[in-house]
Order: sequence, then structure tokens, then C-alpha cells
Amino acid sequence: MKRIIAGIATLTAVAIVAAPAGASANDPYLSHQWALKKIGAEQAWATSTGSNVLVAVVDTGVDLTHPDLQANIVSYPDADLVDPNGACTTTKKGASSCVQDGAQDLNGHGTHVAGIIAADANNGIGVAGVAPDAKILPVRVLDQYGDGTTDDVAGGIHYAADRGARIINLSLGLDPRGHAAKILGQLRSIYSAVTYATSKGALVVIAAGNDSFPICGEPAADPAVLCVGSTDKRDEISWFSNYDAAQSHPNYLVAPGGSAASTLTLGAFHALCDEDIFSTYLRSVGSYCSDEKGYESDAGTSMAAPHVSGVAALLAAKGLTNDEIVACLKTTSEDLGAPGRDPIYGYGRINAARAVSNC
Repeated sequence: MKRIIAGIATLTAVAIVAAPAGASANDPYLSHQWALKKIGAEQAWATSTGSNVLVAVVDTGVDLTHPDLQANIVSYPDADLVDPNGACTTTKKGASSCVQDGAQDLNGHGTHVAGIIAADANNGIGVAGVAPDAKILPVRVLDQYGDGTTDDVAGGIHYAADRGARIINLSLGLDPRGHAAKILGQLRSIYSAVTYATSKGALVVIAAGNDSFPICGEPAADPAVLCVGSTDKRDEISWFSNYDAAQSHPNYLVAPGGSAASTLTLGAFHALCDEDIFSTYLRSVGSYCSDEKGYESDAGTSMAAPHVSGVAALLAAKGLTNDEIVACLKTTSEDLGAPGRDPIYGYGRINAARAVSNC
């Protein structure tokens, strides 16, 4: 089966480094979250915090007991499609015993994505998510190396849809041969799963890919999804981001994903870490860009997609339909580059404050 590489939507296998209306969240790392300020998330919270909207993170799993995520996680013991039997032990007599232990992250990627969407805000620790009162449904389809199969990814989409996910975030994709795989019919299961999820009422958001290609990667090229490219701290297209040069994708837009400065320097200079996206991470490994384990900076369209999923959750909490959410994101985005829809920025960079106030 065709392999899915998480690294197409993030630059490395290992990351490199709700407040009441009128108040500021007290999360200590909020000052590092330039992307929240860029999209006006804090202003948006006065109108919507994404309360109880279920957002599926179909990824490497999530750190299920992370103190900045745990309150918002909806966990199922069978949500691990990579190791569906769970944790197994063998007795001295050779008998095997397995216990399903949920979508526990062994890589860090999914935990980083989940924090961007819905890290608990105003709790006095860590960071804040774009939709800090949304709920996260972790579904593990990629292993500890960030690898998986098309069948597992398709299964993860089905799983999320069957459990009522309103938004499904896929910060993953095929390598540059993905379009050939589509021609060969190797993506039918994922496209079919997206169709199924849409029929169940879910909005699917997928990272565009990090190949600097003038086209949305697979499966983000599916016209039924939102394809998300990446911008940096200066609102310029990230050097690594794929984009929609032919303007053929009906739902291509951009969101903050960083410039990969922390990746390139391996965190040697903390000032460069602030060029990228600071979020939750595995507590079992050291951090390049944080003095505290469990937080890290990373860059990629993997980080851009969950910003869009978070804003979509803010709008879903207001009662907007999926079609209304997509239209709202397009019409309220910040117009960058050439006036109007353009080949690099598509419909523009998302603006949470404008979206929740205008739609």
C-alpha cells in the first residue's frame, strides 16, 4: 500500500522548535504565539471559543494526559488504527495479553497540532488554542516515525466521522509522487472516506504540503476539502509551502505555519524559534525551543491547517453550516499578494476576528 509520510506537512519527523470577553488569557507562553495575534484569535474569543465542537486530529495521536490538552480530549480506547490491539505483553509461558490504550502519541506531531487547535486557555499554564473550548478527538493513523498507510488514514477519517467529528484535521500527505498515486487509483480509499465524512456533516481540512510545489499536494488536492498553505510571521508565503498556481482548487487559502527557522538551526538560537509555531508537544522528550518539556516550536503546512480547523470550530459553535463556514473563511480572510484571489495566497490568510464578527 502507498505510504503516507507525516513529514510532507511538517519539515522534520521530530519537532524543532478561553478567556472571558474583555480579558486576556493568562497562559505564560501566549507571548510566543504570534500566530494567534496575527489571525485575531483573542478578539474572536469574545464572540466564540468553539465550545464543545468536536475536532478530530487524524495524525500520530495526541499526548492523552498533557495538562494543557487533557480537559479538551475526547478519548476512545480503540482510536489507535496503527496498533489496534493496543499495548501487548507476553507471559513466560508465551501467552499474549493486549489492552487497547487509545490514540497515545509516540511522535509528537499530533500533540503539536492538537495544541494549535484547542489547547486549554486561561488555565495558567502553557499555551492557548485557536478554539480553546473545542473538544479534540485523537485518531492515531501514523506511527512513531510519522508513517502510515492510505487504508489507515481512510479508516481514521471514517472513525472520526462515525463519532460525530464536526471538523477533521489532516496535517499529513503523500510525498511528491502523490499525484501519480492518484492516477494509479491508490487514493480512492481516502477520497471515498472524505466523501463519507462530508455526508456525515464533517468539514475536512488538509495541509497543502511542504514541497514548494505550485499545486496542492495529495490528498489536499481533493476539491471537497479545504487545502491550506502556510505563511510566515511577516504574512509572506512560507518558502516550503505548496500553493495553487493554477487557481484550480476551489478552497485553497493560507494560515500561519512559520518559516522553519527553528528547524534549520536546531534551536541553537531561541530568537529564531519565535519565527515558528509554538504549541504543545510530548513531555517525554527534550525541547529545543522551550525550557519546559511538553512545548515546542515547529513549522510546516501541518501547523497552518490546524489554525484553519480552529477558526472553523469557532464558526461551527455559532451554528454555521459547513458551506457557510467555507464561504465565511474565504470572504473574511486577509487579502495578501495580488488583489483578490491569487495563485500564491488563494483566498487569503484566515482572520478569526473578522470571521466570527461578520458571519
